[in-house]
Amino acid sequence: MPLFGKKDFSKKMKKDNKEFNKQASIEEKYNLHGLLGTGAFSEVRLAESKENPDEHFAVKIIDKKALKGKEESLENEIRVLRRLAHPNIVQLLETFEDKWKVYLVMEL
Repeated sequence: MPLFGKKDFSKKMKKDNKEFNKQASIEEKYNLHGLLGTGAFSEVRLAESKENPDEHFAVKIIDKKALKGKEESLENEIRVLRRLAHPNIVQLLETFEDKWKVYLVMEL
């Protein structure tokens, strides 16, 4: 399922050799816990890896309905975060998508 129902977004992501994780759901890989913060279009929750319970992450959960008309902003955020590797910037590790939400798994 392409982000926001746009086929061209999936094609763009394939060009980068990085695609939304469509095979697994976020619940299959992580246990989501308490709220860390909120924003205009999203909330950030603490996540614990199911493979290694000692590993914790921040998951930004973005409501697609609230983001209507600003889809390009999310696409840009993901594109920029994937390319950045700097000790002072939180690293984007993985992305998931379902019908209603986009999940960005990041360093805690």
